[in-house]
Amino acid sequence: MKTALTLLLPLLLATAPALAQQQAQYSQYMNNNYILNPGATGVEDYIDAKFSYRTQWVGLEGAPKTYYASISSSLGKWRSTSKRTLRDRRRPFHALGAIVYNDVTGPTSRAGAYVSYAYNLVLRPNLRAALGVSAGMQQFAVDGQQLQFFDRTTRAGSAASRVLDGSVGLWVYSSDFYVGVSSAQLLANELNFSYGPNSLDAGAGNFLRRHYFATAGVRVPLSNDWSLVPSVLVKAVNPAPVSVDLNAKLKYQDLLWAGVSWRAADSFVALVGFSYEQFTLGYSYDAGFSELAGYNGGSHEVLLGLRLKKKAQTVCTNRFW
Repeated sequence: MKTALTLLLPLLLATAPALAQQQAQYSQYMNNNYILNPGATGVEDYIDAKFSYRTQWVGLEGAPKTYYASISSSLGKWRSTSKRTLRDRRRPFHALGAIVYNDVTGPTSRAGAYVSYAYNLVLRPNLRAALGVSAGMQQFAVDGQQLQFFDRTTRAGSAASRVLDGSVGLWVYSSDFYVGVSSAQLLANELNFSYGPNSLDAGAGNFLRRHYFATAGVRVPLSNDWSLVPSVLVKAVNPAPVSVDLNAKLKYQDLLWAGVSWRAADSFVALVGFSYEQFTLGYSYDAGFSELAGYNGGSHEVLLGLRLKKKAQTVCTNRFW
């Protein structure tokens, strides 16, 4: 019945921003800041590709499952050569990136595809700033076949709304620290659904909410082989409360790392990972302590990283990975 979906869509769309952020939740964002800030596009000396899968609140029916793939790189081969001149190290450069994702929660899903551009300039010999923008399209869909009603004879159709979307971010970094601010869903477009022979509209008046992120991290050397990387992330979206993540990661050379994260009023996170040549694998487990904690088995997230060389030479390591 078209009427069933007409009544349900405003409820499904309205409760999402009221209870939580519209954007997908991640626990390993500090290993790929590009997913939150287009300013971090291509800041490494290699082509950076990452793939992630996250299953949240295991055991809870209709719990979120999120997939994404991202790739970014600076333009030009001069950044990937060890024979860079002083002039090379001081000149600005351009970078491009792309990301696709799919986030499914029960009968609803969000999918998106974006391309990004960043302009990176030198502030001091060991300090750079990058301003990045991304643009793409986001789709919000409802699968009517997954909707269950008290009246078993009731049926609802499926509907989807596609809107243009964009984000902007500033990334300031050196070899020992980073600071970034960004905003996603800048256009705050309205989600409208039309379906059926009469093009019935549903869900009108529901908008993408602007999300704001602020993050910072610092590398603290403990010895020649060991370093500590504390970091923080602050997320804000109206009308949800501000969310704060505190993270700490202990790293051994460019081989192994382990860490913990505390997400205020939500969960503790344990993280571990290792690198071998150009491959990196990260895993995290979220143990919740919110009201949902007693109804699920936590959340799992796996992240695979691939550092592609631009030339036949040693790849620059990421001090924060």
